[in-house]
Amino acid sequence: MYLFGDRIQFAKNSDRFEAKFGVMSYDTGVFGPNQFDGVVFNGELLFPSPGFLAPIGAPRPHIGFDAAVADDPVHFFYAGLTWDAYLTDRFYLSGSLGGAIHTAKDLIAPTTYKPLGCRVLFQLGASVGFDITDNATVQLYADHFSNANLCDRNGGAEAAGIRFGYRF
Repeated sequence: MYLFGDRIQFAKNSDRFEAKFGVMSYDTGVFGPNQFDGVVFNGELLFPSPGFLAPIGAPRPHIGFDAAVADDPVHFFYAGLTWDAYLTDRFYLSGSLGGAIHTAKDLIAPTTYKPLGCRVLFQLGASVGFDITDNATVQLYADHFSNANLCDRNGGAEAAGIRFGYRF
């Protein structure tokens, strides 16, 4: 599906599965300061878009995880919807929106990670990608987890890095 004439193509891979894996920097992002160090391993599985989502750009449902390697790691498990917008045949932007749960023990006053306030959070993701082949892709990816100020504390959590995907 093309919008804005033939310049941007949405839903190019909406009928395909995709597995993504990557390595990211812990507590690194555009919405908050970097206070802690570590590594995050990210994995995500995208499913074909069901027909009823076509009116909103045919986003693909996804499930994923961020597994942190840090002094006192917090891991995230998330699910939601992902939209892709191809600017050329191979270069694209992606955005995702969903919900997440995490493993943090102290939600209000931790000392080795940011206070998340709630057990259930919103998940946002953004990437710039390039298709190496029809099936293989590489992305610069960032994600953000937040309670949107619905709980007493909202330190948020972020990670940014690179990941590789394979479509089938």
